[in-house]
Amino acid sequence: MAQAAFVGIGAYTAALATDRLHLDHTFSILLGGLLAMTVGWLLSRPLSRLSELYLAMATLAFGIVTYIVFANVSVITGGLDPGITISRFSIFGYRLPRSNDFFWVCWGALVLSAFIASNLASSKTGRALRALKMSEAAAASVGIAVVKEKAFVFAMGAFFAGLSGGLFANVSRSFNAASFNFNYSIDLLMMVIIGSLSRVSGAILGALIITLLPMVLDNFEHGKTLFFGILIIVIIRFAPEGLIDTAVKLAVRLFRRPPSAQKVS
Repeated sequence: MAQAAFVGIGAYTAALATDRLHLDHTFSILLGGLLAMTVGWLLSRPLSRLSELYLAMATLAFGIVTYIVFANVSVITGGLDPGITISRFSIFGYRLPRSNDFFWVCWGALVLSAFIASNLASSKTGRALRALKMSEAAAASVGIAVVKEKAFVFAMGAFFAGLSGGLFANVSRSFNAASFNFNYSIDLLMMVIIGSLSRVSGAILGALIITLLPMVLDNFEHGKTLFFGILIIVIIRFAPEGLIDTAVKLAVRLFRRPPSAQKVS
């Protein structure tokens, strides 16, 4: 529930490091990801011992406090008005000829992030995290360091969020604290619920749906919130693991070969 805060940390770090410290844009984006990861790791140490409900409440509180800081420390962040701006993206002094060319930078970052996340999911750490998801007590009984693994995934999630914040800052070129409010945290949560709770491809699909659907429903302003609410209820009821996982399970059932009949002598 605190992902919007980490996105904001990455965005403000990238903007401030670029325009006030005059660092290269690429380095500033990475710095934003690393700072968000550090904050996430520090936050995970006391929170990793909490149960799921209290963990959600604590991260929600952290997100709200971070938003208040973004909105009120206007000397650094620009607050809600006028916000903060960032110069056009450049790579080690080479400025992109067109603003739209930054799309390819974002695409490259997405592919690289998806590759890293997919490899982590199939690694020993990924298997440990799946065991934690099923039962923390059982995972601890077979030697998995519960607190350590939770801290790792918390830090990595914060890193990717901070990285996306730096990219967001360079895409928008001008933003304020309202970009990282509680509603944005809900949007990020909905992306995972809709796409998949366990697959990287599901998170990407969920992000596309949450981003593109408001454009499709632009003429139905009053019904947009109702539609999203109904969509979430339907998915939780009929596809609780997300659209991707549900589609995979349906495909396996449809195309699975029936067991061959054995001849009885």
